[in-house]
Amino acid sequence: MKQLTRYFSLGLFTAGIIMLIGIYFSDSNKMDELSAEEMVPLLEKEGYHVLSNNEYISMTVNSSENNNEEEEDNNSEVTEADEEENKEDVSEDNGDKEEEEETSKEDDSEQSSDEKTSYALNIESGMPTSTISSQLEENGIIDDASEFTEYMEEHDYTLKVKAREVEVYSDMSFYELAEALTTY
Repeated sequence: MKQLTRYFSLGLFTAGIIMLIGIYFSDSNKMDELSAEEMVPLLEKEGYHVLSNNEYISMTVNSSENNNEEEEDNNSEVTEADEEENKEDVSEDNGDKEEEEETSKEDDSEQSSDEKTSYALNIESGMPTSTISSQLEENGIIDDASEFTEYMEEHDYTLKVKAREVEVYSDMSFYELAEALTTY
């Protein structure tokens, strides 16, 4: 029995050595090492876009500047429209002061509810969602902090919040707020 076990183990040892030699000298298992210049055309041929670090950074900076300009344009358009409405309301004179006072009070209440409040939220690393929600509620961005916290938890946004400064607005939906807090 000892003799049979020795021959079997010798056979396994020999087979292992032969396999190692085959793998070591085989060209099919060696990685094809391509330089970056050789990879770029291959990737572009497959439909990928290849950017250097500088190109990527400038592209993201430009896109964030464009988004900020668009938001500013939208804010100025809303403000100009509100000013025109107020001028029209003031220019209308019915001759009755009581009616004028009631109209201006109604316009003021409508304007305050329609005004778009903005807030620069500074999110620190490890800040809990409940703290973020509380800050948003305190600054008039959302009405109910606990409701927003629930929304963030239900839709798995709580672990995706990025530490940075975010400009948020009162007219944003919960979805838009959550996306603003979790994406760059």
